[in-house]
Amino acid sequence: MLLLTFLAIAIIYYLIQNDKIRKAEKREIFKEKQEEKRQQLLEKAREEDAKKAKESK
Repeated sequence: MLLLTFLAIAIIYYLIQNDKIRKAEKREIFKEKQEEKRQQLLEKAREEDAKKAKESK
């Protein structure tokens, strides 16, 4: 009985930790994608600024 209780606690602990790890990985991937989008927007803004500066000369 004690062994079954220990085993159940170990399995539940493993599942909880595994879920936390998956959530952290998803959060990290989401942050990376956001950063990539930000970089793309900054690059587009720089290109447009350069075009406007060139046109105004």
